[in-house]
Amino acid sequence: MLTSPDLIGVGLLGEMARQAITGDKVTYGRVCVITPQAVPGEIGEAGEVRLQARPASIGEATAWVKAALPLATGRPFSAFSLADLVAMAGSDLAKLTEIFGALRAAGLQAIAEAPVDLLGGADRAIAFVRAAMAGGLAVPRATISSAPIDTRLGLIEATAAVQAATGAFKAFAPLPTNDPADSPATGYDDVRTVAAARLMCRSIPFIQVDWSMYGPKLAQVAIAYGANDLDGVASVDRPELGSRRSAREEIERQIRAAFATPVERDGRYEARA
Repeated sequence: MLTSPDLIGVGLLGEMARQAITGDKVTYGRVCVITPQAVPGEIGEAGEVRLQARPASIGEATAWVKAALPLATGRPFSAFSLADLVAMAGSDLAKLTEIFGALRAAGLQAIAEAPVDLLGGADRAIAFVRAAMAGGLAVPRATISSAPIDTRLGLIEATAAVQAATGAFKAFAPLPTNDPADSPATGYDDVRTVAAARLMCRSIPFIQVDWSMYGPKLAQVAIAYGANDLDGVASVDRPELGSRRSAREEIERQIRAAFATPVERDGRYEARA
């Protein structure tokens, strides 16, 4: 599939799998992304507050969580990469369990992402995800940090294995957040990857594309290849664009243009009223 020249056939398979799982509905999430150095004055209509940072110690991580928690004001609150926390623990499960417990006690609800390619293989990823869940933290998003095209199938298989063992993931974003400069993927590679992820990870409800990273053009095409969730939609509108160009109006217009029905969801992947 990842090398097939029959893009129409690949897209048809991905779309059929999407329709079988969620029908014509495509969800989207408005996310307020913060860092310890950049805290916005408002979170707008965010359905999730997400802290992006790489802590050097348990103390630093818990301090950042406690400082950011009031901003969430009852909304789903996630933070950190599972890979960064594993590295901070030196891959020691006992130390990692201590970290998870401290973060939960500080008020954290979920780990922001689990980059499958950085967790040392499916077996280790399963152990780390299970440890987070045992510590009271959700791990709703599987991601890929960096993946040349010839490694993507193996990473999709690993993600499916982790899901089969843990049932943790609500969404999987199979397109890498970092594209290798010496061998960047093409748009054809990306849509084939989306279709493969949708077909191979049927127990993960949502195959996700990052709206802020990939933009409306690829996001629309990805829907036709099996994607059914768009993440990273802005939570604060730009007043100068007017109400018809608000983040919500824009994303819903783009989803409808892909012949799908938009549904806004929160960071728990539940529909918002």
